[in-house]
Amino acid sequence: MSKENTHQKKQYILEHESALAHQLAGLILDKPKPPIWMIFVPVFFVFFVQKMNQYKNGLKDFVENYLISRRRALEAALEAEETGISTDMKALAESMENVPVQARPLYAEWMEVLIDHYRQLLSSQGNSHAALVRSGYRNKTNFLLFCNSLNKAEKAYSMALLPELDGDNKDIAHVIEKIDVCVTDIRRRDADKIFP
Repeated sequence: MSKENTHQKKQYILEHESALAHQLAGLILDKPKPPIWMIFVPVFFVFFVQKMNQYKNGLKDFVENYLISRRRALEAALEAEETGISTDMKALAESMENVPVQARPLYAEWMEVLIDHYRQLLSSQGNSHAALVRSGYRNKTNFLLFCNSLNKAEKAYSMALLPELDGDNKDIAHVIEKIDVCVTDIRRRDADKIFP
């Protein structure tokens, strides 16, 4: 596999993950809506503009944080493809100092699913993310089986983080559930587009 071809496949994967993260952020974060009267009272409209800027920054932060582990998994998949040596999942999880110790095994399981997926795409043929998925998974059923495994691994890892997160556990669990439902729906729609 040529370096240029691999770099292009990596770009397709990153662009797709970034688009998914933006979609998810739009569904998770509540966009402020100005009351109609606010338009007529300019001093209050300034507050709305500030809330809107906070929303935009929140979207940006969400996307950046969402992509951190995915970029790490993609780099590990790329290295494994180039060297032929599988990623040491335990070492990968241990290197993540910001992941609580008790959640690291679930982090490793999640990363393993992602790395295997990225390796599948990197070793497939195609000139777009959708073409790589079609080439690698062959049919919608296989791709949905992967999506199901990824959804379960992500949710298990997120739930393992719950005791370590600051805030009301019920509220945080609700957000985790909302993310799980939204990402599952996005991936299902993705599968429908890729395999019409």
